[in-house]
Amino acid sequence: MASTLDLAGLLRSLSRDDLAVRVGERVVSRPAQVRDAFDLAEALLEPASVREALSRLDRVGLLLVQAAREPGDAAALLERAAPAFSVGAEQATAALERAAERLVLRLDPATGEASTFDAVGAVLDDDPALSLATLAGVLPPAVLEAVAPIGHGSQEQRGTERLYALVVEMAEIVRALEASPARELAKGGLALPESRRLAEAARIDVDDVMVLLGAAQNAGLARQGRDGWEPGPSADDWLALSWADRWSSIVDAWLASVRPEVRTVLDERAETSWREPLRAFTDWFFPAGSAWVPERLAVFAHTADLFGLTVEGRPTGVAAALLRGGREAARDLVAELMPSPITTVYLQHDLTAVAPGPLAPALDARLRSIADVESAGLAATYRISEAKLQSALIEGETAESLRDFLTGLSSTGIPQPVDYLLRETAQRHGRYRVAPFAPGSSPRTGDDEAVRFGAVSRLRADDPAYLDMVEVDQSLGPLGLRRLGPTTMVSRFDPETVYWALSEARYPIVVEGADGSPLRPPARRVPRRSAQPSTAPDARADMLDRVAEASGAGSDDTDRAWIARQLDAAVKARLTVVVTVAMPDGTTTELQMEPTGVGGGRVRGRDRKSDIERTLPLSSIVAVETPPR
Repeated sequence: MASTLDLAGLLRSLSRDDLAVRVGERVVSRPAQVRDAFDLAEALLEPASVREALSRLDRVGLLLVQAAREPGDAAALLERAAPAFSVGAEQATAALERAAERLVLRLDPATGEASTFDAVGAVLDDDPALSLATLAGVLPPAVLEAVAPIGHGSQEQRGTERLYALVVEMAEIVRALEASPARELAKGGLALPESRRLAEAARIDVDDVMVLLGAAQNAGLARQGRDGWEPGPSADDWLALSWADRWSSIVDAWLASVRPEVRTVLDERAETSWREPLRAFTDWFFPAGSAWVPERLAVFAHTADLFGLTVEGRPTGVAAALLRGGREAARDLVAELMPSPITTVYLQHDLTAVAPGPLAPALDARLRSIADVESAGLAATYRISEAKLQSALIEGETAESLRDFLTGLSSTGIPQPVDYLLRETAQRHGRYRVAPFAPGSSPRTGDDEAVRFGAVSRLRADDPAYLDMVEVDQSLGPLGLRRLGPTTMVSRFDPETVYWALSEARYPIVVEGADGSPLRPPARRVPRRSAQPSTAPDARADMLDRVAEASGAGSDDTDRAWIARQLDAAVKARLTVVVTVAMPDGTTTELQMEPTGVGGGRVRGRDRKSDIERTLPLSSIVAVETPPR
């Protein structure tokens, strides 16, 4: 078997990037105490780290790691193991490469010969289930059930309902984040009030919020900003996609984020239930994976149900298409299963608009600009409101453009109450106008007094009666508005604060620039999280930097320190090593010796060839290697 000395040599030969890849998923205790490749090798061969690495290896990999306790190539190891199940040569070679990547065995790239590290063998000996005979002799569980054919009865119908529901729920979460970011707790995790807000918006269970939020992040629909969760860079484009394309982008991004271990067993058992049968096969496939298999498969199975890929654990035809045919095949099938978008709604006297099916995305987006969604799903209900109409008018709509839109959208014409609300809202629009205060801007009434007052914003109305109403409104008292003339007031608060105060008090207010030009309404402010302490140093990154620096080509002092560490490791493991010694005449000679002590600039040990004790100065040793075993 291979030793700590062998692993340290391997680690020393790797670049910083290769080290990061190899050590990326390995458990390293006390990374701050790792100074060089030897320290890292010892940390990686600690029992806890070895057990975690073995838990990620499949049965074939573990079988070959056991067999490689006596060095050999893939063919020799397979012959030695003699598994009762079929293992191809390519499969065995790939399994050895994965084990080498996880640093549980050494693989010679020239000969393909593998040898397991001593410490790994010791951990294998602690678990009877990982013995060579057990690993080789247990057959995989039989496949007892298969996926129902595509279009099979109620299962496919229920799955299709979930496909559409997922898209609707995700869209509502994205829009809720647009309205206001979802605040996270300082210690991490979404605040409960925010979870409830998003759950209510999407009409889902609170427990499912983080599942969908995580999927949204994978697809670029959400991200974590300074103020919490906010829409991601792909959110706007995604909302304009067809229903099938929306579903496809969500599920494709989610599937890409599934851990390789789960994806491996899924590819092997795609047509069986993704609950107990998949769990039974995973337990067989990953014999050392009891620490992660139950929880990870439970989360996976729940998410698959949520995404419409399974119904009560049984995969649908869409799931089979996704795994066997890829994203496009699944997308095409979803497009066939989902109802076609509709282009008209029923506009009713109570100001509601009822869509009896999925409204085309562009029409849905525009209707949402003047109406609130009361229920979303295959049939959605919208309610037109004055506040929404005001917002649309601010964004550039006119009474005529909105009337034309509703006339074309409604299959029942425009009811009188809707027409009245539209007409009255348009007439009231812009009665109040707030702008930054700028001395000298029009009108000039009371500029000097406003400057002495400390004005920051100016509120105007064409009719003095409108400002009379504001002046006596006690709810607006905190703004400290001062009347400068019949149609002008000023405030020490900025225009944004004045805008939201009057808007929430139901005044039809718009925002202008200092020159009187119309502006977009300001975004609603959200409480910012308190400044977080500076990010703690990345202990693993610092560790890798130290190991790479210590392993790089350095001074004679660095090389002598490395040789001393090799010899010290050989003493601890009672290993025989080949020592290359520089002779006075400039030549070198090799000694095969078993070091017994290192100190005082010298190494002591027994010369295996002559069977005598030798003491050599470290300064004369130019290389230390382990002989082939």
